[in-house]
Amino acid sequence: MRQPAIFLSHGAPTFMLEDNATTRFWQSLPAQLPSTPRAVLCISAHWDKPQLSISGTRGNTGIQHDFYGFPAPLYDITWDEREDQGTAAWLLKRLRELQVDVLEENYPKDHGLWVPLKTMWPAPEFPVYQLSLNLSHGLDSHWGLGQRLQALRDEGVLIIGSGGITHNLRRLDWHAPAESAAPWAAEFVAAVEQAIADNKRDALCTPLQFPYGKESHPTIEHYAPLLVVMGAAEGEQVRALHHAWMYGTFALHAYAAGL
Repeated sequence: MRQPAIFLSHGAPTFMLEDNATTRFWQSLPAQLPSTPRAVLCISAHWDKPQLSISGTRGNTGIQHDFYGFPAPLYDITWDEREDQGTAAWLLKRLRELQVDVLEENYPKDHGLWVPLKTMWPAPEFPVYQLSLNLSHGLDSHWGLGQRLQALRDEGVLIIGSGGITHNLRRLDWHAPAESAAPWAAEFVAAVEQAIADNKRDALCTPLQFPYGKESHPTIEHYAPLLVVMGAAEGEQVRALHHAWMYGTFALHAYAAGL
């Protein structure tokens, strides 16, 4: 059955040790899927390459603890991955047919992938592959990438973009009331959500033009996975699945087509 395309705001590595509204939402997602995926293809904010690259097709890569100064138990976490060389070979063949030219790498999966996905599937029954960003090619190219990946959804591949609908760690308000949003951050998210509802590709591919765009994304890597999902959802309505705020400016929202 056709799998969805989902954008997740992946929060902090500590979510792996927490019970909060967002981790509970992640845990609820597998039951909402139309069927068990054949595979997951995830694009994380934390892997950008000048040449589009894929990890996991040469076998299990393990995970990396790509963060510093966090609680010690986080560094002991592992993840039992499912290896499937038949699916890997099939996926590489399909990517070539879809004109998605990738390099194979043994890149250990970063926390943008494994924090939400391990929460969703502690021991997945299917392989999980990671696709890099390609920021040197511009944001619009990520929408185009998603368009080429869309056909995989009809063949059982769940497309997940993992980033953050806002991401300015310097503007976090550690004393903000729970679920409150700073007006400027809320205005940015509202503009993005209106553009999503209207399917405005040009606007979504120039996010710094939205109100408080630069404040919401001093760097753009956490926003780019949303555009891959939008491209993979071409012709469908993308809707909000989850809204949550932390520290006033940290939006943990999720969006999807096909759910």
